[in-house]
Amino acid sequence: MFANLSNRKFFFQVFLTGILGLAVTMLGYSQESIKGPVEVKIQDDKTVVVEPIVPLDPTDHVQLRGMGNMFLQIRADNQNLHLGYLQTMFQIDGRVLFPGNPPGRIVSMNQPLPQGKGKKARTGFVSQYEIENLTITQEVEVVPSKASSGKRRLDTAMVRYLIHNKDKQAHKVGIRIIMNPFLGNNRGNLFAAPNQPNKVLDGVELKDKMVPDFVKVLQNPDLKNPGNVAHMTYNFGKAFDRPDRVLMTSQRGGFINQWDLQVAKSMGISMLAFYWDPKEINAGGKRTLAYAFGKGIAQSPEGDGLMSVVFGGSFEPGKVFTVAAYVQDPAHGQTLTLELPQGMQRVEGKERQPVPAVDDDGNCLVMWKARVLNTGRFPLRIHSSTGITQTKIITINRVGDKAGS
Repeated sequence: MFANLSNRKFFFQVFLTGILGLAVTMLGYSQESIKGPVEVKIQDDKTVVVEPIVPLDPTDHVQLRGMGNMFLQIRADNQNLHLGYLQTMFQIDGRVLFPGNPPGRIVSMNQPLPQGKGKKARTGFVSQYEIENLTITQEVEVVPSKASSGKRRLDTAMVRYLIHNKDKQAHKVGIRIIMNPFLGNNRGNLFAAPNQPNKVLDGVELKDKMVPDFVKVLQNPDLKNPGNVAHMTYNFGKAFDRPDRVLMTSQRGGFINQWDLQVAKSMGISMLAFYWDPKEINAGGKRTLAYAFGKGIAQSPEGDGLMSVVFGGSFEPGKVFTVAAYVQDPAHGQTLTLELPQGMQRVEGKERQPVPAVDDDGNCLVMWKARVLNTGRFPLRIHSSTGITQTKIITINRVGDKAGS
């Protein structure tokens, strides 16, 4: 699974902030305490991943078929969602290339995915394309969709691309995906998007900030009676670049050049195309992209609702300390629950709190205040509705009294 460097940087900054805040707090203990200063040790216990509050139907509802040149077919519940294949094309330093065609080559094709976290098996395959000192890895994986009611379903395929520039100079790399939808034996399926309310989209290009979180493919061009619906998901938080532009156009529209499509009314044969425009990748640099297609809106299997816990205030018995959980790219409807052990008491903030909207940096904060009642060893836990529990072991002793009081 691709590493998320921006998340690492974010949590490292939060970690440093927490350590500095705790150090400042501890310097004041000897001045505040009548009984003598306390020593505080905070350890991370093993993060536990359990079944999220919304359960998962373990049945695979997606059927995948990979072809050469990173072409892909996705079916759901044995029904067609598109004609032919989802086609991947690259633009590298101004050259328009099919994966595998000279001067590049496919070095591995449709190989089994490596195991996930906790040695969990993953359904899908991975391919890798190499040209000169650039490698582009494509991972295709069945992932859950976000549940609107009942269980989450494995009815969506997520496609990731990792572009790694191993050269000593920068290169410009872009990717284009083309798909011809086919729901209900209709070659002219039209579209809808959450940021285009009350509209059926036909012959439309959405660019930059107007690129929606997802696009709906409609069997019928009627928002109240759409028939069979599929979803193309673009928003996976800051872990992956979302496309720069999305075209809801026609196969009849043709091409402006090898790379760019005309924007035209579907005229009975629709096409969905989306682009990550060529972007310079520095020597040794990487770029990660992702989309997903299937019945539901895809749920990111990584980087979704990750949190980092920071403490402030005083751990002196009788004093109040704060618990701050920083969340990056929160999951839809995510909540956090604070579990305090005996010897600690919550004084402010509901035990279970919804994760608020993100700020301009994609972060958000959930806070509680609590009081230490006595010295000792305390496992403090925060449970996320995404199925992750983070535990901090807080040991508080009087200086010179390692056994605590």
